[in-house]
Amino acid sequence: MATVAKRQKIDDEKPSTSKDGRLKKKSKKNAAGGEISTDWDVDDYRTEYESEEHWQLRRDFMMAHKDRFDEERLVCLAQTFINMEFMGCKYPSETMLLVAELSKEIAEEFRQKRAQRLKRTFVNASDAAEQRAKGRSLQKHQFQIQNQSITSRNRMHFGGGAPLDLYEGLRFGKLILYLTGGRSCLRNACNLAKIKYEECLSETEESSRIAEIRINDETIASGHSPLPKVAKLDAYKQAVLMLQTHCYSIKLNASRPTIKVEKSNQGININVTKESADSLTDSKLDASNKGYHMMRLMGWTGGGLGRLKQGREEPVGYLFKNNRLGLGSDDTNANLADYHKLIENYVNSDDIRDMQFDPTFSKEERATFHHIASKFGVRSNSYGTGQSRGLIITKKISYDIILKEVLTKRNPKFCERYFVQVPMQKAHLFPGNVAALDLDGIME
Repeated sequence: MATVAKRQKIDDEKPSTSKDGRLKKKSKKNAAGGEISTDWDVDDYRTEYESEEHWQLRRDFMMAHKDRFDEERLVCLAQTFINMEFMGCKYPSETMLLVAELSKEIAEEFRQKRAQRLKRTFVNASDAAEQRAKGRSLQKHQFQIQNQSITSRNRMHFGGGAPLDLYEGLRFGKLILYLTGGRSCLRNACNLAKIKYEECLSETEESSRIAEIRINDETIASGHSPLPKVAKLDAYKQAVLMLQTHCYSIKLNASRPTIKVEKSNQGININVTKESADSLTDSKLDASNKGYHMMRLMGWTGGGLGRLKQGREEPVGYLFKNNRLGLGSDDTNANLADYHKLIENYVNSDDIRDMQFDPTFSKEERATFHHIASKFGVRSNSYGTGQSRGLIITKKISYDIILKEVLTKRNPKFCERYFVQVPMQKAHLFPGNVAALDLDGIME
């Protein structure tokens, strides 16, 4: 009897490894720290923009730990898990370790399923290539491509609901900050959005100046200083920072690819480079270029091609050949018709990059380019002074299109050209675009 009683005592002291035992342990812990309510519906937290894949993973996480955490904390942990899994977001180490431990089994199962889907996709692609080689019909493959195209067009619906309204609920509606143009940035943005904009300056009894910035008769920022210029600058800075939290902000990528046109003794050279009026960089191939890696695999060590490395080192332009002369021809008799055709080809293409005419062109030629650009409805601006003066031609793209292409379609051409910051009210929709944009150049 003593032996039986001792064994019974030992069994009671052993930690239970069964599910019922774990539940009892949790219940005791919850009772000690306060009862955790499970009387809430996980499905209430699904949002209309959330895809089926994202929601199912987030739901599994919440269902697995519903009895361990209070409602508010569990919802936050689930969203943190999704942000880490799909977007690679970083959090404090304690938070990431906790989420990793809680999601271990769920994440492993999800990754296995995703790997199987990718494997099936690669097999289908291999089958399609074999069918093309044998000359077989690709109707099934074309049908898949068509379905993918439809999915891409409907991506902005976020799971089949109504189209997403990017401006719904925003304090200043469709006001968009385009971060360029210095101190005129705010006024230009308000004029484009047809919103009333005012800068007011008043004097206090202590001979101090008060500068105010008003939008739709509402004061959004003010600055105080004995000097009017300083007061205005303080108000402007406050206004920009405040509007960034309530409006979309767009800024050009300073190192965006640019179509460079220059004139030399060998004729007109056209290259696609990152050497623009905003950012002067080397136009040669670098390690970020796919062609660079391909040529390295074939034994290229840098420099020009040929036994004596006499070949050109810059990429050859692909778009604007408009005559029957060979590349590198020394015919310098380029005329206005050639320039007209050059710009016309650019306008009719789907290329959104800038076309930059180097200072190698004369003042008269630049005036002609301005006239041709105006005729085709594209924007032309001069840059530099004296012998360094050049010209940039840019396509006019509305801010609405930029936001849709960057945020909802993730168009690589637009994402490479534009940086977008979303207002805080839309941060949950686009967590990858909440980082504040650099304000250098517009705060002076």
